[in-house]
Amino acid sequence: MDIFLFLIYKEPKMFLMITLVVVFSICLHEFFHAWTALKFGDTTAADRGHLTLNPLKQMGPMSIIMFLLLGFAWGVVPVNPPLLRARNRHAPAIVALAGPATNFGLFLIGFFFFGFLSTRIWNLVENEAAGMTILELFLLLGIYNLFLCIFNLLPIPGLDGWNALTEYVPRLRNVHSEFAKGVTIFLIFLLFFLADDIFALSREVMFFAPDLLSAEPANRQEQKTSPNASESRTGNLPGVDVSAKTNKISDSPLEIYAGYAIFTGLPN
Repeated sequence: MDIFLFLIYKEPKMFLMITLVVVFSICLHEFFHAWTALKFGDTTAADRGHLTLNPLKQMGPMSIIMFLLLGFAWGVVPVNPPLLRARNRHAPAIVALAGPATNFGLFLIGFFFFGFLSTRIWNLVENEAAGMTILELFLLLGIYNLFLCIFNLLPIPGLDGWNALTEYVPRLRNVHSEFAKGVTIFLIFLLFFLADDIFALSREVMFFAPDLLSAEPANRQEQKTSPNASESRTGNLPGVDVSAKTNKISDSPLEIYAGYAIFTGLPN
């Protein structure tokens, strides 16, 4: 298994962008778990300092280390489900779904700006490298957050989708904890095998954005491109399948590092 940290030597810019996107997305995911719980009268997370975007608080040192080594991470926010149920029957489910909803919102931001700027960016910045970096950042924001949203909504013990489901099917709460742990561990291993397919799906969704939101084809001919960049930028990252749709954006194919499964945790 490749060490994610090695990417800093191969593609330092990509390493920094992925780290920024993933850490920010996890922290915001956990922040809105805590914020939503507070709005329903549960101060547990707020009292423990989770109304913050500080990765050391939302993710913890071990999660950060695992992210640097293996490319996956998690976050945990403590909540009090009985207290939430006493305030509002739907509150625990709403709190559980607040995290994936946050990821979906970030996905929409990435989708819109990646699509909208895919041809217009060259009218806004003179430097091609800066324009490509902006596009790559929004592309990564959309891809990773769509992945996080889908993953966290799975009805698997330990995930947000399961927490929300058990509020309406209470008998599921009686699942033995060892069984839940086993299913969660199995999911993690399964995710390593399915990560490429999940990321491929997310890429396809994101590459639809330029078709939907970019300028007219006539305007695309005016964009700045780098014909020689295509050969030099491809093949540097393992497992990257550059979509032909990329050519609609520029002659320099956008790359993403999709070799690692990155996921968030959820309140417990």
